[in-house]
Amino acid sequence: MGLAIPLLATLGGCQGQRLQPILRPLEGTLYIAVGVSQEALDTELQKEVRERTALLQASFRTLQPRVRLQVETFTEERLRNELLVRNRTGLSPDLLLVNESTAQELARERLISTVSFPAAVLDQLDAGSVLRVRRRDGTLTGLPLELQPLVACFDRRRVSRTPATLSELLAFSAKGMEVGLSLDAASLAWTLGPLGAIDAVSDLLAGKPATPAMRTSLDGWLQWLRAADLQQHVTVYPTEPELLKELMVGSLDWIPCRSINITRLRSRLGKNLGVSPLPSGPFGAASPITRERVLAFGVNSSPDQRQLALALARFAISPLHQRDMVLRNQYVLPVNRKVAPPVSSSSVVAAMVEGRKQSIQSSTLRLEGKTSKGQRDAWQALLTRFLFDDLSQEDTLKGLIDLLGGERSR
Repeated sequence: MGLAIPLLATLGGCQGQRLQPILRPLEGTLYIAVGVSQEALDTELQKEVRERTALLQASFRTLQPRVRLQVETFTEERLRNELLVRNRTGLSPDLLLVNESTAQELARERLISTVSFPAAVLDQLDAGSVLRVRRRDGTLTGLPLELQPLVACFDRRRVSRTPATLSELLAFSAKGMEVGLSLDAASLAWTLGPLGAIDAVSDLLAGKPATPAMRTSLDGWLQWLRAADLQQHVTVYPTEPELLKELMVGSLDWIPCRSINITRLRSRLGKNLGVSPLPSGPFGAASPITRERVLAFGVNSSPDQRQLALALARFAISPLHQRDMVLRNQYVLPVNRKVAPPVSSSSVVAAMVEGRKQSIQSSTLRLEGKTSKGQRDAWQALLTRFLFDDLSQEDTLKGLIDLLGGERSR
């Protein structure tokens, strides 16, 4: 993640402290844990994390030359157990870069420290992102850092025009375009809105009882998923990393993909990589989940280590850093509202902005923020059984309603 040098840096206070200018050089080593999805953790990703860390350290050390960063990469699934051990021995990381939903789960178990920042800091940031990390007591589970929208990625050599609707997606597939879909909730939720099922999912997650209208909309969504899976040139995979690999080797032509993976795809496909918003449908626009990444704080940091962590966090959300992060990499969007993404000069950034807009207009964030990992795994297992004809559509519908929390009916 490329960083610009701010003209003036300030520290964000912890637990309600006021902003303090940096009056003296800081010194020490910050220990940072980066959480990634289990399927994505490979040698190539670890290399990317090291390169981004080197850029971060180089930029931050122009301001604080005596600060060093030591980074370890973990799967987000492994972080909980890792912190249980490290916290007991006083060796927890000072900072964690994780998904917002992961930070929530870790905070519930008191495996990370919640923090407070002054309004002057938080008012710069996307209001929805701040709201999602704010707890009932007013503290935060982490400081929002970046947004990773879901977009469509395709091979320009095989796709001359990206499909604008779900009907076009299947029509292009019928003519030979190889389409890949993923069954995990974060990657498949974009289809709920176009097919009229997003409100049903949102209401069920909010604890409302299942109604005939909800059942009808979810049933229609399952019918479309079945029809897509029966297409000769549509292949359904368990997770997104498999889609990425198949697009890079030429087995797939079009996939939904998280924006953070654009760099990796571009390294393989070069100028042949196309990026666009996801297709709409008869009931409206796509409903993708924008993944939000936050900086969370460890429980064992000394006062000096916490000061270092706060300094780095404030550096990371500064307007100049956030602007440079977008311009240099073009795979994430800023959380700082003072930074306007360059949509006129980059079709990739324009697609990400549209993907972010689609997610704001939908309720799909509930799928990550209001469900546990066990529920998300059960979602994937349920749909896998359905597509393999191991479960009828009626039983799959009942299973989805039970899983999403709408066991009651009326």
